[in-house]
Amino acid sequence: MIASTFGSLTRLTRIAGTATLIVLVQPALAADFQIDNLKFDFGGAAITVPKIAVKGSPLEREAFIALFNATTGESTASRMSRLGATEITAPELSIVQELGAQKQTTIYRDIRFSEIRDGRIARGEAAGGTLAVTGAPTGTMTGELKRMGFEGMNLRQIARVFSEKAAPGVEEQALPLYDRFEMDGYALDLGAAGKMSMGKASGRAFKVKVGSEPLGELFSRIVAQAEADQKSGRDPTAKRTPEQTEADKRIGLALLSLFETVDYGSGEVRDVAMNIVTPPKPNEKPVAVTMKIARMAYGEDTPTKSGFALEGFDFATEDAKGTIGLISYSGFSFGSTIKGWKDVLSQPDADFDNIDYRSLIPTLGTIRLTGLTAEAPQKGAKPGQALPPLRIGLGTFEIKASDQLNGIPTNLAMTIDKLQVPVVEGPGNPAVRDLIAMGYRNLDLSAKLDLGWNAGSNELAIRNIAVGGAGMGQLQASGTLGNVTKDLFSSDTALAQIAALGATARNVQAKLQNLGLFEKLVENEARKSNRKPDEVKRQYAMMASLGLAAILGPSDGAKTLAAAVSRFVAQPGTLTVEATAKTASGLGLADVIAIADPTEIFDKINLKANAQ
Repeated sequence: MIASTFGSLTRLTRIAGTATLIVLVQPALAADFQIDNLKFDFGGAAITVPKIAVKGSPLEREAFIALFNATTGESTASRMSRLGATEITAPELSIVQELGAQKQTTIYRDIRFSEIRDGRIARGEAAGGTLAVTGAPTGTMTGELKRMGFEGMNLRQIARVFSEKAAPGVEEQALPLYDRFEMDGYALDLGAAGKMSMGKASGRAFKVKVGSEPLGELFSRIVAQAEADQKSGRDPTAKRTPEQTEADKRIGLALLSLFETVDYGSGEVRDVAMNIVTPPKPNEKPVAVTMKIARMAYGEDTPTKSGFALEGFDFATEDAKGTIGLISYSGFSFGSTIKGWKDVLSQPDADFDNIDYRSLIPTLGTIRLTGLTAEAPQKGAKPGQALPPLRIGLGTFEIKASDQLNGIPTNLAMTIDKLQVPVVEGPGNPAVRDLIAMGYRNLDLSAKLDLGWNAGSNELAIRNIAVGGAGMGQLQASGTLGNVTKDLFSSDTALAQIAALGATARNVQAKLQNLGLFEKLVENEARKSNRKPDEVKRQYAMMASLGLAAILGPSDGAKTLAAAVSRFVAQPGTLTVEATAKTASGLGLADVIAIADPTEIFDKINLKANAQ
């Protein structure tokens, strides 16, 4: 009993002694100090902190200051790797960056960094700040920054991408510059270029890799070239000198390298507003454009959890205005485009007139646009004539492309829904006058395309081709083409043409549905000829019956088709036609060319037709 109690007291004494030792040693291991007027360069940016308070640093004050001294010969990235503290605060921090002739000064207020270890800041925030840019072609720019914060900032990687370049032949890994950031917004005065503001923004996992040249130098070259082009007022379509072409190639390669180094991760930006004045062309006045964007999202924050989405886009100029509900893409990639252009621009004597542009086609994925409306003034035929504005609209436009071969999608689906366009009367256009006479002041059109190539069977399935108009009619078709080889997608034009000529039609189905257009055609013709609609309809039916019979010939297939068309004209509803080649290989272009009499086509196909 006594031994047990004595043992317990001994263990408690050891624990208490260890705790006391930790408390006594801790101040020596974690220093607190203040630094005045700290200045250093970081990735091409000059940073000044008038007063900084450091708590819990494993470094003494002088060793801490030495981390920001570039004259030691140690790289910025290496010095940042040894940065550590429990907390760093500063009332103010300024960053000065020079990009070409431009000088940007950003001042942050009430900065607080927490848990800094091995060059990483676990958490950071600033109450706000200001921005000023001088030397820009459009004049001085200023801005006000609202509260911002971040988590997991990697100072070492930031220093590397801005001040270092990858070793020859080494492909660096893209690492996050931060795990997460958020900002309450900003407002910018762009000088002569206008104004811009933004609401809340957030992002995650923004990654950058060390590229072929330091990012700071790359930005400077891009800005300097853009400023030189703007000041010279050069015409982009004008012929370039060899020197100018070489400069264009260098800046092009620089931009392509920039695209390759960045992975934007995921995030969103809300409530963007811009009042922009576009630079005027010679002898023209500047154009003011107002734009608003409710939300921009990328990565996991988009509706499809990938790609990019722009929602609630409004725009207006002095004469026109419009809105777009959504623009988005997913599965889209410029990877092949970037590689193709790099290969072209890297050639000493690149022939831009003979580029294989298929190699520059990006991976398309799915591109979608919904809710487009636009309005523009309409000029009258006579001076001073007041006309209502022209309005166009688009419900949905979508392209889904996949399985690209030499840049060409082998599976493609396209949808155009509710394309609304005005019918504008003009001189010498009888078709437009007839449309207006039939009551079509605005057309509501739709179209679909859905096709896919099967490499195993060398078949091209035309799953659906459809065009139509509300209150007018709709035409749908489908079918199968055989002997479609991969040569059809070849970049060799001659080879692709030969492959196209070798394709055969195996079956085709078509359906024509009347939704009111036929009746309006009859009524309009009746008005013009001063007859009754029933008389005109009987005339059309007679012409269809006798005329088609004379044109198509006496075969059973021709009679079937003529009878179905005549029935459709007499009672417009739905006309269905199905044609199948009598040979398993299908009907090729060579077979059609060899036909001396067009009516012989019915000897090579089985045809069904019906009208309801």
